[in-house]
Amino acid sequence: MLELKKKNKESGTESPQGISSAGNSLHRYWLITLLGILIPVLASFGYLLLVREMSLQDGQVQRASATYSRQQAANVQQLLHQIEQRLQMAATSPLALAAISSGKADDLALVEGAMLDYFPGVSSLRLIPIGKLGTAGMEGSNLGLRNHIEVDLLRRTSDGDETAPESYQFEGTWLTSLAEVVQHPRQARHRAVVLATLNNQMFTDVLAAPGTELGRSSLQQVYRKGSFTRADEIASAGNGGAEKFRSEASVNGGQWSVVFTPSAQLLSMEKVDSRPVIFILVGIVLVVLIALILFLVSFQRALSSDVERISAAADRKSSLEIGVPQLLSLARQLRLATLRHAAKLGAKAKAKTASSAASTAAPREEPSTGGDMLVEELEPEDTAPAEPETPSYGPDFPGHVFRAYDIRGLVESELDEDLVTAIGKALGSMAGEQEQQALIVGCDGRTSSPAMKNCLVKALLDSGRDVIDIGIVPTPVLYFATHTLSTRSGVMVTGSHNPGEYNGFKITLDGKPLAGEGLEKLRERVLSGKFSNGAGRLAKQDIRKDYLKAIVSDMALAAPLKVVVDAGNGAASELGPRLLEELGCEVVPLYCEIDGTFPNHHPDPSVDANLADLQALVKESGADFGVAFDGDGDRLAVISAEGNIIRNDKLLMLFAQDVVSRNPGADVVFDIKCSRHLTQLVSRFGGRPILWKTGHAFMREKVQETGALLGGEFSGHIFFGERWFGFDDGMYAAARLAEIISSSGIDLTSLMAEYPETESTPEIRLEVPDAQKFPLMDRIASQADFSPGKITDLDGIRVDYNDGWGLVRASNTIPALILRFEAHDADAMERIKQQFRDQISAVEPALELDF
Repeated sequence: MLELKKKNKESGTESPQGISSAGNSLHRYWLITLLGILIPVLASFGYLLLVREMSLQDGQVQRASATYSRQQAANVQQLLHQIEQRLQMAATSPLALAAISSGKADDLALVEGAMLDYFPGVSSLRLIPIGKLGTAGMEGSNLGLRNHIEVDLLRRTSDGDETAPESYQFEGTWLTSLAEVVQHPRQARHRAVVLATLNNQMFTDVLAAPGTELGRSSLQQVYRKGSFTRADEIASAGNGGAEKFRSEASVNGGQWSVVFTPSAQLLSMEKVDSRPVIFILVGIVLVVLIALILFLVSFQRALSSDVERISAAADRKSSLEIGVPQLLSLARQLRLATLRHAAKLGAKAKAKTASSAASTAAPREEPSTGGDMLVEELEPEDTAPAEPETPSYGPDFPGHVFRAYDIRGLVESELDEDLVTAIGKALGSMAGEQEQQALIVGCDGRTSSPAMKNCLVKALLDSGRDVIDIGIVPTPVLYFATHTLSTRSGVMVTGSHNPGEYNGFKITLDGKPLAGEGLEKLRERVLSGKFSNGAGRLAKQDIRKDYLKAIVSDMALAAPLKVVVDAGNGAASELGPRLLEELGCEVVPLYCEIDGTFPNHHPDPSVDANLADLQALVKESGADFGVAFDGDGDRLAVISAEGNIIRNDKLLMLFAQDVVSRNPGADVVFDIKCSRHLTQLVSRFGGRPILWKTGHAFMREKVQETGALLGGEFSGHIFFGERWFGFDDGMYAAARLAEIISSSGIDLTSLMAEYPETESTPEIRLEVPDAQKFPLMDRIASQADFSPGKITDLDGIRVDYNDGWGLVRASNTIPALILRFEAHDADAMERIKQQFRDQISAVEPALELDF
């Protein structure tokens, strides 16, 4: 022990407490960090210099070699083409045609001599007439031709076969023969074959023309028979030895090829200069060293400063900010230990004081030291589920705001601050359990939306989730963000198409809409009060430009259109008109200023009365069509140039024909309120129709489940899975409509005239309180008699007859029953309506039926 202390003293490392240190381990860590950075950097650039640079050089040489071979092949092909053209021109001259007609040997010899003078590069030329029997007259004679190659070439050419030039050796010299048929223009029975023979020195001259110092060009004739292949070199020029970079290009339909082998001179010309890479390497190493030095100096200062602050604040309740996050746990533990020790000392002191004073005075209550409170306050944040909070909700809990596919209710009286906070914490807890750390949050332009959004964001942060706030946007922009940002979860604060006093939430969790059972679980979590705790981070991001760019870059209008846009003072007031303008449309805006009081009309385009101003302005302005968006921009209504409302099930027929025409067999999903003709037309277009429940979340789920390229609701939610992300987007649907109209070259009314005309109604709404509408619907389903119709109970009651159908269902978004009817004619329409009136009145006589 003494020896150890002595050694420590000699090395100067003994501390006042007798704790010694063998050295500064932090410096070793710095050295390891430095080496850990520099070694990969140096290795990477070594790879760039030794491997990648060589690869680049090889690639450049290979590309140059391929370029030369292709160019030489093109030059040879051009020479052959020129010779063939000139042969045809010479053989169709008046002198040649006269000789062909006479067939006399003297005349033919005269023409052959004249043609040879015309072709200085041709070593021999024959003009051979073709008799009635073709070349049968050649039996036993070769007409003075050199060899069987020329004889065979003559036979095949005269028989009408496509023949290519052929090379062969004759008396030690490579020659090439080619043949062309000449037809007398006025005497069909007079034909001849021009057979020309070239000295292959012509090809050698062509190969040498670009220069021979860069490599060797070899013209080869390829002979193939079965699996046997032979290549004969018929001409060559230059010298080259880099066989590694040999490149080949075909000539003459693949019968010939040019093989180029680069020379050492070409290799030196293509050598890559490595000096810029070396300079960059040196620069990066210097920057890394300087950055590390600065980091180490600042880190050492921050570490020393943090240690001093931790020591000074260990026994105080004051807040403590630490520059080195890794010291946070140490600081907490040190403060906790100090405070617990102080609390124990205080408790002992109180007990001693109380004991000594018990015999002389009455017990006196000492003021609390607050030790327990401090300890609880300093516990590390826990993102695991906390103990359930006691729910403050009683029988008056507004459970009806949790609807089938979103949350919606009256602001303050139903969706107050406490409930919004509980919903946010419950949603954050559920998201955490599904490993969704971050959620995107946006809101519409209602007067209550910013405050509700802030309350929701705070609750999500308190649950431990991170939040990306994208501001006031239409709902489709939030959906777009969940497909393009770093998280697939988001919440839209919106009352959709409801009046201004309503608001709510549309929720996407891990890419799927939260609806049905998911919303019921959220409701149960709110009631249980079992929330996670934590401290999330908040970021803000503007995604609107990215949304517009994604649509505009994928669409092109063949002709400019004039469009009236009624945004109803909703969230699409800015982006809706802007999108159509960027596509090249002339936009006439109507109520395109965000105003959450909706001073002009309710933001619900499925109600015909809300479209009256739009209809008038479309006709007055001479627009090609008009569109209206709902309060959050995920629905639309369309008006024709004549001011007529285009029902959305009929609009869906147009979209279906457009999508299915490019994608045969594609699924098309539509809700139970749509026309029966839609099923027939989708099948006729070659698609697969799928009838489904009403509700934007239900439809979106079905589109995702089936992989449908198109979906739509009668209320105006349109889902494009082709070229888009499969969520409902009124603005995108308006853009697709503009694209279809502009590319068709005809107006919207003419386009829609192709589809069946029927008697139909818009949505008919019977006001029924939220608490009563579902029980009433259940009674209608069980008690009403709609025979002889065929009943579909997928969503409410739809009754189909031979000449029409009727529907009654409970709305999931408003306090009402929804009805709709379609029939072949007015008489059938009235009969079906009357049966529904009779059956509903029999179940609920007090209900006023005004349809």
